[in-house]
Amino acid sequence: MLHTGKSADYVNLALKNGAVSLVINLGSGAFEALVEPVNGKFNDNAWHDVKVTRNLRQVTISVDGILTTTGYTQEDYTMLGSDDFFYVGGSPSTADLPGSPVSNNFMGCLKEVVYKNNDVRLELSRLAKQGDPKMKIHGVVAFKCENVATLDPITFETPESFISLPKWNAKKTGSISFDFRTTEPNGLILFSHGKPRHQKDAKHPQMIKVDFFAIEMLDGHLYLLLDMGSGTIKIKALLKKVNDGEWYHVDFQRDGRSGTISVNTLRTPYTAPGESEILDLDDELYLGGLPENKAGLVFPTEVWTALLNYGYVGCIRDLFIDGQSKDIRQMAEVQSTAGVKPSCSRETAKPCLSNPCKNNGMCRDGWNRYVCDCSGTGYLGRSCEREATVLSYDGSMFMKIQLPVVMHTEAEDVSLRFRSQRAYGILMATTSRDSADTLRLELDAGRVKLTVNLGKGPETLFAGYNLNDNEWHTVRVVRRGKSLKLTVDDQQAMTGQMAGDHTRLEFHNIETGIITERRYLSSVPSNFIGHLQSLTFNGMAYIDLCKNGDIDYCELNARFGFRNIIADPVTFKTKSSYVALATLQAYTSMHLFFQFKTTSLDGLILYNSGDGNDFIVVELVKGYLHYVFDLGNGANLIKGSSNKPLNDNQWHNVMISRDTSNLHTVKIDTKITTQITAGARNLDLKSDLYIGGVAKETYKSLPKLVHAKEGFQGCLASVDLNGRLPDLISDALFCSGQIERGCEGPSTTCQEDSCSNQGVCLQQWDGFSCDCSMTSFSGPLCNDPGTTYIFSKGGGQITYKWPPNDRPSTRADRLAIGFSTVQKEAVLVRVDSSSGLGDYLELHIHQGKIGVKFNVGTDDIAIEESNAIINDGKYHVVRFTRSGGNATLQVDSWPVIERYPAGRQLTIFNSQATIIIGGKEQGQPFQGQLSGLYYNGLKVLNMAAENDANIAIVGNVRLVGEVPSSMTTESTATAMQSEMSTSIMETTTTLATSTARRGKPPTKEPISQTTDDILVASAECPSDDEDIDPCEPSSGGLANPTRAGGREPYPGSAEVIRESSSTTGMVVGIVAAAALCILILLYAMYKYRNRDEGSYHVDESRNYISNSAQSNGAVVKEKQPSSAKSANKNKKNKDKEYYV
Repeated sequence: MLHTGKSADYVNLALKNGAVSLVINLGSGAFEALVEPVNGKFNDNAWHDVKVTRNLRQVTISVDGILTTTGYTQEDYTMLGSDDFFYVGGSPSTADLPGSPVSNNFMGCLKEVVYKNNDVRLELSRLAKQGDPKMKIHGVVAFKCENVATLDPITFETPESFISLPKWNAKKTGSISFDFRTTEPNGLILFSHGKPRHQKDAKHPQMIKVDFFAIEMLDGHLYLLLDMGSGTIKIKALLKKVNDGEWYHVDFQRDGRSGTISVNTLRTPYTAPGESEILDLDDELYLGGLPENKAGLVFPTEVWTALLNYGYVGCIRDLFIDGQSKDIRQMAEVQSTAGVKPSCSRETAKPCLSNPCKNNGMCRDGWNRYVCDCSGTGYLGRSCEREATVLSYDGSMFMKIQLPVVMHTEAEDVSLRFRSQRAYGILMATTSRDSADTLRLELDAGRVKLTVNLGKGPETLFAGYNLNDNEWHTVRVVRRGKSLKLTVDDQQAMTGQMAGDHTRLEFHNIETGIITERRYLSSVPSNFIGHLQSLTFNGMAYIDLCKNGDIDYCELNARFGFRNIIADPVTFKTKSSYVALATLQAYTSMHLFFQFKTTSLDGLILYNSGDGNDFIVVELVKGYLHYVFDLGNGANLIKGSSNKPLNDNQWHNVMISRDTSNLHTVKIDTKITTQITAGARNLDLKSDLYIGGVAKETYKSLPKLVHAKEGFQGCLASVDLNGRLPDLISDALFCSGQIERGCEGPSTTCQEDSCSNQGVCLQQWDGFSCDCSMTSFSGPLCNDPGTTYIFSKGGGQITYKWPPNDRPSTRADRLAIGFSTVQKEAVLVRVDSSSGLGDYLELHIHQGKIGVKFNVGTDDIAIEESNAIINDGKYHVVRFTRSGGNATLQVDSWPVIERYPAGRQLTIFNSQATIIIGGKEQGQPFQGQLSGLYYNGLKVLNMAAENDANIAIVGNVRLVGEVPSSMTTESTATAMQSEMSTSIMETTTTLATSTARRGKPPTKEPISQTTDDILVASAECPSDDEDIDPCEPSSGGLANPTRAGGREPYPGSAEVIRESSSTTGMVVGIVAAAALCILILLYAMYKYRNRDEGSYHVDESRNYISNSAQSNGAVVKEKQPSSAKSANKNKKNKDKEYYV
């Protein structure tokens, strides 16, 4: 309000924080007084009287004649030094006036301003109004009291809101003061810069320098930043944090290279480096933040909040520039600035209490707002409400952000989400065309590796482990100068410090998927295969900005959206095809990944031998993956876990790893198997790495635990060999066989009508085949007649006898046969156990209806199709399955009949000895035609036609090559086609007696391949209490493993237990039986030449083949060979049952 004097002799009267301040110094020390009202403030827009008197050293100040303060100046000086000027209402630089507690000039009304001493009385306000020549007026002064516009506070509600002020002309001196209030930790409060000029710097020849001034908040601290062309100063204005929601007064003063920054009453001096004293600001002065379109703006690397896109959120009031007040509320209205409110209030309720952040976003309370951290959610937006775009990379794809100008930063915030099955791959990197500077994130052995190189060598940090698990992971990087922090998911952050003095990162590009700017790279990181999402660099969500077209400087061939990644697929068209690559480098640890797709049960996928006994093998064995290795102290086998065989013509993901502590991990799709091995830790491989197989002569020399006898037939893709992505064709040292790029799979695939007559389609790599076992038909598509015998008048019989040492015991059975007859009573097929055991199974006709009865040790169980008349002379097909005591029966395409007997049932059909066809021995001889008999892998009529040594034929039986025409296709029930051949039959122990008809059978599932006469119900040995001796587990492993969920296997999946006998009597019996068979055969041949053809009429036009319309093309994974000789045998001395 008033000032006179200079140096150490002065009087200063001011209004400070609504109170009246007086400072008097007579040359030996100041007297200071602050007069405050009892209630409120003096800046209440009312008149107040101020009177200051001094008598020698005693000083008295009174306001409104009531509030009086008396004190004494220091020492004994009593004379105020004379001076030739007074300041009333302000000064050119109020902050620089000696003793001035404020930096702002007065706004308001003054009257009756009088100064008097012993010699003179000066009525200063009257002299000014009269235009006295000694009085000089600066600025706008009206000699009447008008309402002065109040300097209302404003609130910046969002980080994007800002106000632009006119250019600040403060070349030599200047001052800025304001009050602020916030609870947020970061924000740019004031910023302006001068004309760009190129810096003469060998390291950064293109770097642009500018004069600039900034005041910013970082992590709750207030900083002053200033550069006048000869170096930047960065001053922390106050040691304590200032984001506590209270008002703080900031005062910045500058005179040439020196000045002060003060917060409240704490003043911090500074001196700028170099020689320059001129601050050349050429741009607008921005308050609260920066415009979204920053074209033309140059951001000095030292102003971290500008580069990090941290706008200020909070209140500002009482802004004075060079002592002149600025009505920022009016400016905001004129500029129509969004997010600026003309008031300041603090809400008491915490915004985060209402859980505003969606999709598990992390909420933080801001200034009257909530702030959501969406980095770990896969969503964007203020409330994490908008799903972030996913980019898919296949190892040849990238996204590259080519920034319009070269960037120089000293602080970065980076976050991204990734999902990958590879242990190696580049996630994100900044790259420069002119230097080795980089900030790079990559996967390295399943961990995230951060590399920061600012030109003086890289600094690295690692975080996380086993991140190649095909799950989403979030990575966050925070750099502030030399300080680094790396966080993966919600794990503890890893921190580090940069060495050296360099803090500036230069980059032209932000790259993902592939690094294309490789000039300064000593080693190129592996390309990325997987998915990226929510890549945010200093507040810019680049993936979504690229997709939405918000920026035009991104180049990419990665694909938007989540897509299954099949990278660089290659087809091995034959089992003799393979490639050789350079030796696998897996000495101390290993991470392998590949995808495969095949229809083959067996095949060698990968093989590499080494010094001594060291080797590694990956192979398919009966549809399951085996990982075999030897580190020098013996071979080990780890079987991959999967619910079903993997040769299902679907893509499967395989990850195999070994860490330095010898923890081996095999992951197939989502199933993980681990094993720790003791002893040697290093895998010393030497020779070539073979993919897809080896040379034919090499298979015999493979280690004993390796089953492979041929190569892999199918597709391989995304092959990752310890971080190396080889091109299996162009990188091969040599190739053998037919290998092609791409994966078309089988040229023909199973369709609904691929196989006729309910034949089961078997998908194979070079096409498909049809399993006609349960159809009675034959041929490639199950539409040719099966082997047919005619049983004429007087009856006949075909008998198959198992060798005594090879008699199976089964838990489940499958039987199918085609027939035509006009008989009401007959036995078609009967299977009997060894003498004395009493187990049997019989297919018969009773009163013109087909039925089956069997006994496996408990009671006779019968099942019958009562609705179908089958003695009509037409051709019919009957299918029967048994699982324990449960059974199904189907005639033609009638619905499947199911039988679940009550009570506990024994399950094993023990020691099967004979199959009798024709019923002559049972006294109910069959007359008519029988075709295509199938029983547990045996095609008995085919064997009879081939003169199998175990077959005996007696009676009036004739082999024909064609099916008589009188056997027209049974088509009355075609609308109710069934899938009985793969119906699920559960083995139960206690159920209410029931015989149920199913109009629609259970959903068909694929049948796993096995040798037909060993249809294993589970991987375990039979454990029924009816077994006399425990069985020995088969070395053959799973032929048809139990389905997920614990369901029992198909009725046709029968477990076979072979018996053996080596007694002398048995040997003698075999010899005798052989001699008898020879005699019978000679007799049968004689009878065949002289027999009566009988009176049964047949028409052999084979018109029954029209039944091919009844088809079943269900895809199954594995073929069931017809040979009965390839069975693995579970040895058992006896199969006699006993009861508990």
